[in-house]
Amino acid sequence: MTALAPDPNIPHSMPNWAETEAAKRWVLDNLGRWHWFRPEDPGTRPVFHMLAEGLTPVAMGHANGVVTISVAEADPVVRTTRRQALDEPYRTMVGHMRHEIAHMLWWRLSLREDFLDAFREMFGDERADYPAALEHHYHNGPPEDWRLFYLTSYASAHPHEDWAETAAHLLHLTDITDSLVSSGLTSPEVPRQGWDPYAEPDTAMLINVAASLAIRVNHVNRSMGLSDLYPFVLSETAQRKLAFVHDWLRRGAQGL
Repeated sequence: MTALAPDPNIPHSMPNWAETEAAKRWVLDNLGRWHWFRPEDPGTRPVFHMLAEGLTPVAMGHANGVVTISVAEADPVVRTTRRQALDEPYRTMVGHMRHEIAHMLWWRLSLREDFLDAFREMFGDERADYPAALEHHYHNGPPEDWRLFYLTSYASAHPHEDWAETAAHLLHLTDITDSLVSSGLTSPEVPRQGWDPYAEPDTAMLINVAASLAIRVNHVNRSMGLSDLYPFVLSETAQRKLAFVHDWLRRGAQGL
């Protein structure tokens, strides 16, 4: 799916590309558990432009099925510098992939007649001026009460970003849970032996298990002086949005 590869003459571009490709494949495999981009999915596949940064940064984003990613962010110094500059609690290549591919998934779903009205009722009208919304966000910051309605401050910028952040977090939570269960770990919240988080239709149950496991791993990380695995709070509104995204991503690839 990678149509453009980084310039090999730019220092560190090849090892950065390798790490970026690994993140891409991890996220695509996650989505394949819900049939996205597998043989049974009749829709468009994403195309990736993997670009190294020379004298100017690469703007990551999605447009008409094309996902553009800066491989420079595979460098931990670059990524940490930008995370701190943007006051973000979490920034990884897997996170970038989940967010940008989520924009592509919205584009796919928006072709359905039954999606847009439901989306606008939950997230707001995405036809609002996007460049103006981002400019306002970067100049003025999020609303003071953003934590009551959004998973991240960036999600408050525009309905498109709210969707992408929510979809990325749904994948975070589902795959945290799946990885722990698949490795043989368990907790009282896990409903049964052999439980498959990707097959779970009940979003509330999935989120309850994921949040409980994330809190435990947060404490394990703190024992080593590391950052929390999942440093976010799930408000009631955010949980409703997660349920909306969960429903559409579980059935949308096959047009159900």
